[in-house]
Amino acid sequence: MAVQGASGLSYKFDYIIASGEDKIAVKLANSDITTNDIMVFNSQATDAGIARKILISEIELGEYVKKMCNIYGIIISDPREIATPDAFRARFGIPILDAKLSGGLRPGYVYMISGKPGVGKTTLSSTFLSYGASIGEKGLMILTDTFPDQFIDNIRTMNIGFAEAYKDRKIEVMEISDQIRSMKSDISQGKADSRKFITKLVTELKKIIISKDIKRVVIDPITLLIIPDDDFVNLLLNSMAIKGVTILITSGLRNSNLSIFGIEEYYTTGIIKLEYRPQNDISTRTGSIIKMRGTAFDPNPFDFKITADGIVPLSNLKMPEPEATKSNREAIEGNSPENPSSDDSLFRSIR
Repeated sequence: MAVQGASGLSYKFDYIIASGEDKIAVKLANSDITTNDIMVFNSQATDAGIARKILISEIELGEYVKKMCNIYGIIISDPREIATPDAFRARFGIPILDAKLSGGLRPGYVYMISGKPGVGKTTLSSTFLSYGASIGEKGLMILTDTFPDQFIDNIRTMNIGFAEAYKDRKIEVMEISDQIRSMKSDISQGKADSRKFITKLVTELKKIIISKDIKRVVIDPITLLIIPDDDFVNLLLNSMAIKGVTILITSGLRNSNLSIFGIEEYYTTGIIKLEYRPQNDISTRTGSIIKMRGTAFDPNPFDFKITADGIVPLSNLKMPEPEATKSNREAIEGNSPENPSSDDSLFRSIR
C-alpha cells in the first residue's frame, strides 16, 4: 500500500493496518532480509508519520536484524509462536490471513467460510487442506454438491499442492451418499427423527476421522447436510467438534449476508467472509474475519486474487511453493483404483 511521506516521496508498504487515525506499517520478512532493509523500513515509516511498525516473520531472523528492530521499536511477530489455549494453531499458509487470525484457527472447533458462488470458498478451503498436508496434518474433503471428477478436474488446474497430497494419501476426498438425501427427505416429511440422523452422520464422520488420523476437515458446502431449524443446526455443528481436529464448512448466501439459511453463523466458532468488491472497474475479491470466538483477530479486510497459484493477496505475497515436481494432472492420474465404501455408508470414498 502506497503512503505519501512528509518529504513528498511515496512509499509502498506490504500492509497498512488502520484504526481511526492510528496506523501500523507492516513488513513481511523474507529469507534475504538485512539490517539495511530494517533501516529503510523504519525511515520510510517515520517519514510517512507512522510510529507503530510490525515485522511479520515466519523465518529465523539474524541477531543483527533483531537488534536493529529493537533499536527502532519495530515489533517482531511470528505466527508460529503465538501462545494459544491449545498451544497450536491450524494455519492456512497465507501469512496475512494467519496473522489476522493470531496465528491460525484453534483446533477442536467448527469454522465457516461464507460468500457468493465463485468468490473462492472452495479454493481457500482446499488451500487449508493442502497446507496442512505439507506440514504432516492429514486432511479430508467432503463434497456435497459437486461430482468428484469435476472437483478433481478443477483443483488440478491450481498449483497449490492438493493433487500431490491426494496422490500421496495425505488428503482424502469423499462424497455424500444418496442415503443422506433420502434420510433428509424423510425428516422433512416427518417420517424420521432428526436426532437419529445427526447421531448416525456424526458417528460415521468421527469414525472416518479417527481411523484415518485426520486433522483437518472441509465440508463443501454444508447446505445439503442441514435442515433449516435452529435446534438441528445447533446440535449438528456442536456435535461435529472433535478435540485436535479443525473443521471448516462453507456456505453460500441467501437468507442472510453470511449463510444460506441465516442460522449457520450463530453456531460456528468463527466466520471468514469472502466478497467481490468492485475496484477501478475490475472485480477485486476481499476477505475479512467476521467473528472468531476465544481469540484476538484483525477484522480489517485483505484484498486478494485467484490465480493458478491459488489465493494470492494483492501485495503479491506468495504462498509456500509445493515440493512435488510432477504436474497436478500427473498426480491425479496416478491415483490408485477406486475403493468403494459399503452400501449403507453415508460417505463414499472416490478412490
